Amino acid sequence: MPKGKSQYSNPVALLAFRFLRSKSSNGFLSFISIVSMIGVALGVTALTSVTSVINGFRGELAKVVTSVNGEVLLFTRGEPISDPIGLMEKVQKLVPEVKTITPSLITEGMVANGENVAGSVIEGVDPIRVLDVLELRNRIVLGVFPARSGEILLAKELANRLKVKVGDGVQVLLPETRGEGSERSALPQVQEFVVSGIAELGMYDYNSKYAYLRLDDLQGALKLPNQVTTFKMKVGRADPKKVADRLSELFGYPFRAKEWSSLNRNLLYSIELEKIVISIILFAIIIVAAFNVVSSLIMMLHEKTREISILKAMGFKGSQNFRLFLAIGGMIGGGGAILGVVVGLALSLFIGKANLLRLPPDVYYLSRIPVEIRPLEIVLIVVVSLVITVVASFFPAWRVAKQSPLEGIRSE
Repeated sequence: MPKGKSQYSNPVALLAFRFLRSKSSNGFLSFISIVSMIGVALGVTALTSVTSVINGFRGELAKVVTSVNGEVLLFTRGEPISDPIGLMEKVQKLVPEVKTITPSLITEGMVANGENVAGSVIEGVDPIRVLDVLELRNRIVLGVFPARSGEILLAKELANRLKVKVGDGVQVLLPETRGEGSERSALPQVQEFVVSGIAELGMYDYNSKYAYLRLDDLQGALKLPNQVTTFKMKVGRADPKKVADRLSELFGYPFRAKEWSSLNRNLLYSIELEKIVISIILFAIIIVAAFNVVSSLIMMLHEKTREISILKAMGFKGSQNFRLFLAIGGMIGGGGAILGVVVGLALSLFIGKANLLRLPPDVYYLSRIPVEIRPLEIVLIVVVSLVITVVASFFPAWRVAKQSPLEGIRSE
């Protein structure tokens, strides 16, 4: 007896499963149920794969921006800073969240190779400290990071435009020398450098114009000994925005601090907006599938009128009938959601691994479709899909709960 009692302790779930498995008189009911489940699965598949791609795009953009600019940027809007070591020590003392920091000197100029000339953002970096903050070493696809004086690292597209390779010489043209007094000159300065490496910086805006020199080389060319314009930082698990706000508050004018996302605020905002709009549109697919669930439940109500009436005559309560049809709707929605998640995750992983689609980098910033799967979002998609189908089942469940047992018996 205890075994039998355990077997039938949840008659609603057992009957819901039996109703779904039972064959209808014309087979159309089973077809509609399958179509309803597939409809939910398609919506969940689309949501899972699309949100994973959008998350991946944002995540890849974050990696690219922080690999070039660090997580927090502190720069001067006035004259270059003449005591960078002292300022770095002050930053790390006042803001302990800053884990590593590197100075740099940034200017604009031109890089030439014979008749091939391109405008460039030229950055002088400390060859030791910079590798603790930026991921430049991992971005190098050919050659090495500038280790000796007279070497230059070019971004990939810039190198292609100049038609140079590792070991070739290039001329760096600086529009003016920034030195003080008699050292200051309005004449352009031209210096020869050897290409030590070529880097894939991950975004067209960076790949098309960035060039890196040793900090002392650029300081010498600009007649700015031991002077810098910018500090780039890593803050670990701390919130970059809070660190940037704290730095702005502590140092004031002429300094300004920015966290990485503010450097591409409009692009990141558009990505988030697109994600919200696309998610709403794709949830509409699930809502349409939920109407199919309603149709299949109403058809089941008419198909199983006799069985429902017999259950009521045997003491099956109205609330149990209500829960029965809610359970059937939930099983259809849950089955579709699980199927959709499995297919969606498989599709997302395939998109990320296969790399079949190449994007024009000058239009989409990135050249490939990245994927980032967030488990919490997947759970949310499944839960919302299940809620939609269960809510859609309320009307047929309410009808079956109110139906008199005499209707089914009379029809027989």
